[in-house]
Amino acid sequence: MIVSANLTQTTFDRWMLSGNKTEGFIILGFSEYPDLQTLLFFAFLVAYSLCVLENAFIIILVYLNSHLHTPMYYFLCNLSFLDICLTSLIHPRFLLTFLNIRIVSFSECMMQLYFYISFQSLEYLLLTVMSYDRYVAICNPLRYNLVLNKKVCTALSAAAWLISFVDPAPVISLMASFPFCKSHTINHLFCDSVPLLSLSCGDITKLGIVILCEAAFLALPAFLFTVSSYVSIISVIIKIQSAKGRLKAFSTCSSHLTVVSVLYLTLVCVYFLPPSNNSYHNTKAVSLLNIVVIPMLNPLLYSLRNKEIKAAFQKLVRKKTI
Repeated sequence: MIVSANLTQTTFDRWMLSGNKTEGFIILGFSEYPDLQTLLFFAFLVAYSLCVLENAFIIILVYLNSHLHTPMYYFLCNLSFLDICLTSLIHPRFLLTFLNIRIVSFSECMMQLYFYISFQSLEYLLLTVMSYDRYVAICNPLRYNLVLNKKVCTALSAAAWLISFVDPAPVISLMASFPFCKSHTINHLFCDSVPLLSLSCGDITKLGIVILCEAAFLALPAFLFTVSSYVSIISVIIKIQSAKGRLKAFSTCSSHLTVVSVLYLTLVCVYFLPPSNNSYHNTKAVSLLNIVVIPMLNPLLYSLRNKEIKAAFQKLVRKKTI
């Protein structure tokens, strides 16, 4: 299971490109740590298992408890299902790199990139919808059930899923047409856009324009809407006279605010900060936040700070013990 550095480098040298996409790519993963491959394999296997189990638990708990059949938990279930999909997209192929199975076909790489962009877009959209949910709950609580009724929640969720799967199509279409003639070696954990573009020797100007347009029409409005929602929420919370009331109001959105902050921070670190001498290591570390840490922490953040989730779990445990 441990990779020989010299043998691996020889294999990589054989894969230097002549522009033939049928050969595919080699995912380096964490090959720079040949003596830790076994330990890292089991560490990430445990992390992946925890991600799936934690998020599946949230979905099952909400489904079994009728008191949790509210808009907030409906969107939380969407987020948990998304996290299961995201980790399942990345981890199985990533784990194979520790077994020295690193070759990925061109079509598989493009497919992984397509779904990764889709799931990332969906996460931003769902968190935006959840910020709107918290805005209505705190700023307009009397009309909460009327504004966010079942039809509206379903429509918002369906729109988020639909938009996210349409969003990557132009980017993938353009990227699939590029000649990758610099190398077949992707110094990353999976097929992501930034490492792939560094291998292309074609003109990426058109792709850059497309990415900026998509950011202008999707990512930026989602970010601004989320920020404006929390500006309104905080302004309402500040006006609450009692400290206990302010704390209670803030606790209902603190988990979501934490998740949003971490997610947008990773977005800035990966795609907007200028490259440095150790940019590959930095990109890998930040990507781990997206594919491991955030999906694993989301259920914990929403459950540990949530009395309703705790009460539902205790009720479920009592039923099982009777």
